[in-house]
Amino acid sequence: MKYAFAVFATLASFFSNNSVQAEEVRIGAWNIEWLGFPDKRGRPGKDVEQNPVDLANYISESKVDVLSLEEIGVDNKTAPWTSKPLQKIFDELKSKHGQDWQYVLFDKADYPADTEDFIVRGQHTGLAWRTDKAKLVGQPFSVPVGSNETYGNKFWERRATAVKLSFGEGKTDVVFIPVHLKSNRNDAKPDDKDFTKKQRLAEAKALTGHFSSLKNALKDEDIVILGDMNFLAPDDDAAQVLIDAGFKDLNQDDQGTTAAWGQGYSSAPFDRIFVPQKQAEFEGAKQTIHRTKNGTDDEIKDYKKRFSDHYLISCVIQIGNDDD
Repeated sequence: MKYAFAVFATLASFFSNNSVQAEEVRIGAWNIEWLGFPDKRGRPGKDVEQNPVDLANYISESKVDVLSLEEIGVDNKTAPWTSKPLQKIFDELKSKHGQDWQYVLFDKADYPADTEDFIVRGQHTGLAWRTDKAKLVGQPFSVPVGSNETYGNKFWERRATAVKLSFGEGKTDVVFIPVHLKSNRNDAKPDDKDFTKKQRLAEAKALTGHFSSLKNALKDEDIVILGDMNFLAPDDDAAQVLIDAGFKDLNQDDQGTTAAWGQGYSSAPFDRIFVPQKQAEFEGAKQTIHRTKNGTDDEIKDYKKRFSDHYLISCVIQIGNDDD
């Protein structure tokens, strides 16, 4: 049956300050819990393989044109990266919703030969876009954050990769950086209660510290960082690093984006979109969380079982004449 969703915006809708009539494009991010590895999913989704029809309907209902992807399982242990479960979703979007999509998936850290398969092939990040709305410019750029280890764990295990999309000749180009920062699971240093926050802080500093090489390579100032930040808001210092680098957190009021229900549980504000602070295309952007229709415990439990432990988030940006 078709699954119904409601859209909850963190703030009101926006208006353009551009003198030229601008087009609107909806961009989003979704952590599709362990796509391709159902045995790794948490309850009640454990061992439940997500149905591409469900996922395609949800993406279509969100009306996104560009989508950051997190936790995507890939088919092989070496590039080029492909994903049969992900491709089934886009095949469904084409056949049932008339939408043509293209996607790229990114490298993870280098692993020793004996590393378990689910670590090597699971939880890749990527970017997807509707081909009638955007075109790829050049090739994805792996941000040179380095390969050192921080606090005993791999540094940027899910590598930061930038993709530049064009929304039309002479129109706005945008560089998207899908991210999945260090999770809040702390097996490496359980005595250090701030371990994961330190890791995310180091990752944010490394990313912003290499913006000059990123901008030089892709020749664009319109940068959007989006995805699963895993921030333990409001005391995660990594968010401030991005703000100090000239970005606005569209989830600055820490709205929950994870599927949680029942007494004693709360939705975590992990998923976020960071846009440039002082650029007209992004001035009015507000984050939307695509939650279940009524927000009942039964709905949320069903969503987590069939879809993911994260909701899709999105915002609208305006596409005008390119200014950089």
